[in-house]
Amino acid sequence: MAESPRPADVRLTIPADAPYPELAGELAAKFAEYSGANPDAAGRLAAAVQALAIRLGTGHDVTFTLEVADQQVRVTAVAGGRREQAVFSL
Repeated sequence: MAESPRPADVRLTIPADAPYPELAGELAAKFAEYSGANPDAAGRLAAAVQALAIRLGTGHDVTFTLEVADQQVRVTAVAGGRREQAVFSL
């Protein structure tokens, strides 16, 4: 896997099966908190990442990229040729 261009980025690939979507959400929340988000914002991010994993992951692994810029966390999810992106304020 290629290294991220910035040290604060996280890239994670998970299977779509339980318990991995929940674990991806928990990791995203920790990343958001580390990046400066309050617990409520981190919780919303966790729920969104888990929902993305479930929605996109039908029969495919899901790759998440989390990036921080301008007081926002950008989440990109890719699975089976589908790609979705969401932005969350810190």
